[in-house]
Amino acid sequence: MKKLIPLLFLVFLTTACSDNGPTSVGDKIGEPAPDFTYTSLDGESVTLSQQNGKVVYLFFFGANCPHCRANGPVTETRIYQEFDDNPNFVALGLDTWNTSASSVNNFKSITGISYPLLLNAQQSLIDYYGDSGSYDRSVVIAADGTIAYQGNVFVNQDTDIVIDVIQKELAKL
Repeated sequence: MKKLIPLLFLVFLTTACSDNGPTSVGDKIGEPAPDFTYTSLDGESVTLSQQNGKVVYLFFFGANCPHCRANGPVTETRIYQEFDDNPNFVALGLDTWNTSASSVNNFKSITGISYPLLLNAQQSLIDYYGDSGSYDRSVVIAADGTIAYQGNVFVNQDTDIVIDVIQKELAKL
């Protein structure tokens, strides 16, 4: 039994942070982005539709997910810092595991993310991906409020594509 518990934990981590995305890549590209309103770690209310006219990067993460913790710095340095000085760009992190604010704050400290992290955002994972089993994903919302990119792999595997989509969307403005 003692040997079974670590094995079960490993199976949990493997499935909880699974790399299984939607059955079809970007199956919502071109559709209106599902709106949401969540509270940020800083206590601010953030509504996606209030970002219309801007290109929005969404990072779907689980605060305790090892892959998300490893890839959070990628979103900060390669994506957010790349476009942060552009007034037409916004980055938001959505905690889809609905963990406590202290867990998300710990995630922020570990990853060094400086853009807003939103709490209790599991419903958006369901709205965008149809389930609550996909984590460590990137989505780009065009300035017109439609989905321009919907990742189905870990963030570090599609960062170059995300950057390209953001550049193309910003060039349209």
